[in-house]
Amino acid sequence: MANNQQIAEQVLAAVGGKANVSSVTHCMTRLRFVLVDESKAADDKTLEAIAGVLKVIRAGGQVQVVIGRNVDKVYDIVCERIGLEHAAQPAAEAELPQEKQKLTPKAVANNILGAVSGSLTPVLPVIIVAGIFKMVAVLFGPKNLGLLTAESQLYILCNLVNDAGFYFLPFFVAYSAAKRFKTDPILSMLVAALMLHPTMLDIVAAGEPFKIYGLLPMQLVNYTQATVPVILVVWILSYVHKWVKKVVPDFIRTIGVPVLTTFIMIPLTFCVFGPICNEIMSWVGSAILWMNNTIGVPTIVVVAAIWPFVIMFGMHVPVMMALLPTWMEMGYDAIVSPATIASNLAGIGVELAYALRAGSRENKELGWTCFVTHVTANISEPALYGIFLRDRKALAWDMLGAVAGGVTMGLLGGKVTLFSGVGFPFLEFLRFGEYSVPGAIGMVVAFGVSLALGLVFGFEKAQQKN
Repeated sequence: MANNQQIAEQVLAAVGGKANVSSVTHCMTRLRFVLVDESKAADDKTLEAIAGVLKVIRAGGQVQVVIGRNVDKVYDIVCERIGLEHAAQPAAEAELPQEKQKLTPKAVANNILGAVSGSLTPVLPVIIVAGIFKMVAVLFGPKNLGLLTAESQLYILCNLVNDAGFYFLPFFVAYSAAKRFKTDPILSMLVAALMLHPTMLDIVAAGEPFKIYGLLPMQLVNYTQATVPVILVVWILSYVHKWVKKVVPDFIRTIGVPVLTTFIMIPLTFCVFGPICNEIMSWVGSAILWMNNTIGVPTIVVVAAIWPFVIMFGMHVPVMMALLPTWMEMGYDAIVSPATIASNLAGIGVELAYALRAGSRENKELGWTCFVTHVTANISEPALYGIFLRDRKALAWDMLGAVAGGVTMGLLGGKVTLFSGVGFPFLEFLRFGEYSVPGAIGMVVAFGVSLALGLVFGFEKAQQKN
């Protein structure tokens, strides 16, 4: 097996070298490259031929190289080669105008998805930490095992960590978005801090008219847990900051650049772009409520069935994070989260069936590897690319199990009320809170159906080697 240094060096060379890398981030299993010129990168087959690379996906304006659990180590080496703070070289930026994209709907969609994904992926550790601590509070708290009382300091601390992670989520997103858009992270975080400041929240709660600089009426919007508005605002700031640096004379740059940038961004944030984005997100929220109240279970069927493909294209993080503020305002999610949890458990059922039913030692080892990785690390990509994409029956059993589990949750009224992961797939029922029984039953159905289908009807590649 290739070591991490070999993987990093070969992948970096295959995407066109460090001069062709505009930015790079990583999630749980993938290196996500934004390239100056994607045509300079090797084709997918060449990249996938590199030892240690599981799959290559091109989506959201990114070249996503699936590595696996060691992705953070490979990422560190890649950053060392290109310079973590200089991932976008001046020469690379100079090439951008030569490769201008046509403003086609596809190009616009890719740029938006790339910006959202590149801004949200780096904050995943915050979500993970918040989820693990909340899991402890929920599992051992007064409503479940009862080992921790509501007055317990450990119980209070665990809830504090979770609440802090989500309350200040826009603050973390502002930093990662600033890195994505190559602008000043400190000024970006300052704008986010203004959006989250208790006094600003008090102004919004009071409902009284408030004018920026005594002239411009501010829209009364609560930006707690608002991630997408922050990304939009930081994107605008990147252009404002660049323009300010051009017009401010050298002798007052130290004071002039940050002050003028902030002076301009305050009304743009609270009077224009923040409210616009909030209005769009409210439409999304209304659409979700409509689906909950009107369509319901059929929507769960669709989401559960297509979720493996959403993960394959690396769009699961942007989708979940974009919908997060709406769910938190509603207090629950009765469609997407239940469907994704069912899909997760169905995948584990297929992996176990594959490990038990496969006819060759190689396939059995693949099945057990994917199963153990998924159960212990909650990582599904090895199975997606190693089994489901190669075996249509495996993919079918996964989708059918997910649909069965999701429908069960929907019919029983299961709603997810905890919007962060809990670390281990079989503990996902804790995310349903007071609806944990319908959630747990749906999880058992998803796992059991996919496991039974795999054991009874087998798999294409496994059967070929029997």
